[in-house]
Amino acid sequence: MASQGLGHRPWGFSLILAGWGAIAPVAAPALAQIQPDTTLGAESSIVTPNVDIQGLPADLIEGGAIRDSNLFHSFLEFNVGEGGRVYFANPAGIETIFSRVTGSDISHILGTLGVNGQASLYLLNPNGIIFGEGARLDVAGSFVGTTADGVVFENGYKFSATNPEAPPLLTINLTPGLQYGKNQANASIANLGNLTVGQDLTLAAGNLNLQGQLSARNNLNLQATDTVIMQDTISNPFIAAAGNQLEVEGANRIEISALNHANSGLFSGADLVLRSANPIKGNAHYTSGGSFRIEDLEGNLGQLTSPEDPVIRASGDVVLGGYVGASLHILAGGNVTIPGDVIIQSPDPVNGIVETITLSDGTTVLVDGKTQPTLDIRAGTTAFNIPDIQGIPATGIIVPPLPNPVGIPTSADITIGGIFFNAPDGVALITNQYQPNLSLPGGEITIEGISGVAISPNPDNPAATISSITIDSRDSITVNG
Repeated sequence: MASQGLGHRPWGFSLILAGWGAIAPVAAPALAQIQPDTTLGAESSIVTPNVDIQGLPADLIEGGAIRDSNLFHSFLEFNVGEGGRVYFANPAGIETIFSRVTGSDISHILGTLGVNGQASLYLLNPNGIIFGEGARLDVAGSFVGTTADGVVFENGYKFSATNPEAPPLLTINLTPGLQYGKNQANASIANLGNLTVGQDLTLAAGNLNLQGQLSARNNLNLQATDTVIMQDTISNPFIAAAGNQLEVEGANRIEISALNHANSGLFSGADLVLRSANPIKGNAHYTSGGSFRIEDLEGNLGQLTSPEDPVIRASGDVVLGGYVGASLHILAGGNVTIPGDVIIQSPDPVNGIVETITLSDGTTVLVDGKTQPTLDIRAGTTAFNIPDIQGIPATGIIVPPLPNPVGIPTSADITIGGIFFNAPDGVALITNQYQPNLSLPGGEITIEGISGVAISPNPDNPAATISSITIDSRDSITVNG
């Protein structure tokens, strides 16, 4: 069954994010400010400056329209200045706070944005949202930042940022459940800050340009109707960390360049899914307490490419459609399934793994993805080295993996469509005997030879050669072609 992306239901009503807007080129604000509009009439928002919150001065946003356990705010402009602190008041019984921007300007969050209580917070601006280097979230519940032009409730009411006058908010009738809809968009959300929340963190826009750090105690959902870009620098890591599930969807494109800093990476306590209609460019290290999966928008297996060396560590299964790029290392607690071809084009002299592996008969094999183009697959193992999510450097407050994560390993099998090397001295190590989980069923290794050859140098490149192939199986070995 195809995955529905960000279709989680953590809060108590039903709505759909509606229509996405466009974003102008990013520019720094002349003066950060919060300006309520008049669309809620007598229930308009009230901003009080210099209120003591948690021992420090902050702007406090009160008022708004209360409906059941939900609070609605509406602003002509919404910004948080550099070093500033802005908090929404959390009246008794309020579980979710909706805030919309009805003006034409991007929201610049350059300081701390929070909730003075336990409620979840929506920030809705169709023009775009920029989280600056000093941006922080102080939200004990969930946070949704989105460029949707409105949220649509199950009864048809739309809390709209582009048509805020109709229908009247008094007609709202909230019912259980929550879901997100997909819409076309060109609007953007950018992040340079450290965004940490107590429950779910969702960023949804036409385009996501993500640096800095994103961390959620529960689920982290990153969704773009066009492109997701993630990148680090030598001095600043990019981190996306979820105590539970991590899902990234770029409907058209996902580009990850996060190997410049030693602490960079994508981390999840449960499943980690990357989803796009086109091959995913993924220069990163991935760590999953559940399963790891690359898929297209219909839920079929997707392709991974990486000019630099990706490392995938998962306590569950690892599944992708095919791979093209530099040395690839996969350490999986469960099975590894790649029904398409794996094409290794080069070593990675900076990021490749260098390690001596002891095989089941006691002999050793050197894995050196830095100097040799290497395919290194170890399945059904206990040595996938998943760190405690709470111990990831500089991520903020993240709980350890949940006690019953999804993505429990299903077998120790390895299935690959074919293996090709496009550089000299290629090395393949394929084993489910490396520190094996002997209680796990299976242990077959199959190289299917879907292109007519199972393992080969690229015949179109005279320089391509293979120096060693090691296949070490706890059950059967099948090599076709």
